[in-house]
Amino acid sequence: MAVLLTNFRSPWDPLAGGGQTATDDLARALHAAGHDVQALFAGAPPSAPRHPYPVRWVRPRARPWALALALAHAVREQTRRRRFDVIHTTGFEGGLIRAPVPRVATLHSPELPEWRPPSPARPLRLLRYLRAHVGPALERRCLRAAAATVFVSDHSRRRAAERGYPVREGVVIPNGVDPETFRPEAGSRAERPTILFVGRFDDQKGIDVLLDAWRGLQEAADLRLAGTGWREDRYREQARQLGLRSVHWDGHVARERLPELVRRAWAVVLPSRYENFPVVLLEAMACGVPVVATRVGGIPELVTDGVEGLLVPAEDAPALREALAAIVRDGARASGMGARARRRIEGRYTWDIIAAQMAALYARVAAGATTSHPPR
Repeated sequence: MAVLLTNFRSPWDPLAGGGQTATDDLARALHAAGHDVQALFAGAPPSAPRHPYPVRWVRPRARPWALALALAHAVREQTRRRRFDVIHTTGFEGGLIRAPVPRVATLHSPELPEWRPPSPARPLRLLRYLRAHVGPALERRCLRAAAATVFVSDHSRRRAAERGYPVREGVVIPNGVDPETFRPEAGSRAERPTILFVGRFDDQKGIDVLLDAWRGLQEAADLRLAGTGWREDRYREQARQLGLRSVHWDGHVARERLPELVRRAWAVVLPSRYENFPVVLLEAMACGVPVVATRVGGIPELVTDGVEGLLVPAEDAPALREALAAIVRDGARASGMGARARRRIEGRYTWDIIAAQMAALYARVAAGATTSHPPR
């Protein structure tokens, strides 16, 4: 099939999240399966070509509506040049697309605000509301226009319905992982217990809670923080004030270096306040590394507490400390959870499995076989 994929940020941007990573991985898996895949990304090309499929780049804009408009224009140009069976958008950038091609939308957003605009009878209040909720408004328009919406977790499907984001047809197809790139390697685990965090340094990810939890662990283990973001200076200052000496700041880690870094860890930690279906947990589990994460969003759909890792409540530094201490105290238990994590990935979450499910959805959409009634 001929597929045009879009995303509002480059997968190789230092601030890229799981939605961008998953878009690139899906494109690669579809390309490997013989589909004709093209992509439109906002950003700049990576310094060295890293994608086997063609990409057209759109200059990023600070305002969501301006970026959505630029990507919509690029989509229109692409569809004039050639025929596509389906357009697959993966974020708010799909909100302004107008093209005579069937649409699929994936909701990667970790948390949607409630959609409760004022009545049109109060136009000034409505205008103020829309200005303050441009991103969600674009996301909602994108979902309403799609013939089918892909939710990467059942949690996000339920949350979208509860919060006022109706869709024509909703299906759950989770994110995946490449089991050859992210795989276990004997003898790769660090000799000293090491806990790894990978992600953006922002309020969502709960790094402040992790640093609070680390006060009781720093003599027994190392904590590595791989990433960057607007909260980094604050977190460094927090670590200094807490007197944390075994915290290592790795900065942004290129994707090709990530498997080696993950395999050295005794566990990967994700203390997020909210999530959808985090790619970093899939990558850790594929490497045979257990995870310690908060019980939020779609995470409990992926990780069973005590089986592939340990789950704790969000915002609970003592519970997080105890879970990490359990990993540090018992390396054999951690190895067992890691082995079970790898088996879970192999049975359900490899990209060849996920891409086949997505291609089957594309075929139904292109044939007009999805539910035709409009959302309410």
